Amino acid sequence: MLFDGALVAIIIALIAGGRFSRLARLGLRWPWVFVAAFGIRFLIVILGVRGWQPMLAAAPALHIFSYALLLVALAANWRLWPLWVAAVGVLMNLAVIAANGGAMPADAALVRASGQGRLLELAQAGRYPTHTVLDAGTRLPFLADRYLLAHPYPRPSVFSLGDIFITLGVVLLILYGMGAFRFGGPGGRPPQPATDEGDGESLRCASRKSQVETIERS
Repeated sequence: MLFDGALVAIIIALIAGGRFSRLARLGLRWPWVFVAAFGIRFLIVILGVRGWQPMLAAAPALHIFSYALLLVALAANWRLWPLWVAAVGVLMNLAVIAANGGAMPADAALVRASGQGRLLELAQAGRYPTHTVLDAGTRLPFLADRYLLAHPYPRPSVFSLGDIFITLGVVLLILYGMGAFRFGGPGGRPPQPATDEGDGESLRCASRKSQVETIERS
């Protein structure tokens, strides 16, 4: 969902006059922390699916830690207001993950409907450690992966309320950073000078008139 949202945002930004070069003006701080957070989650999934026991044992703590890293990175970039929206989503996901032993609960029926039955089997077998099956004992179930982006969407998926806020924050950041729709901000179009060519000519005329009047008085 996040990747799809970012891709759509880039396309819209380009159509609306945005430029990739303006993203550099965002001045994103501590980008390596974002990379580390997603890298940890990637390793949890890859090694967990392969059944590596040390990773399966450490996965709950590492999963929570990866979200804590995201919050640190977001706090370091608090001046970028679109990331406030993403931070709300990160807090939502962190809350439900921490409340359920370090794994995101997911609705089994919706996971099957999305065509990801294999992932459901792995989660039920304890080998997809970032997720668990939503059941009657799930805490904060309204924050779990219980919403479906279904067909005819080309990439059906199950997502949480937190995912919506995270994706929205990233979309806004891309539009803001690329300067789409004359979106003000670091990546937006620079402000126009106080005087343009026409204004400058007017000032010069006024100056000459003032000089003539001074000479006539003398």
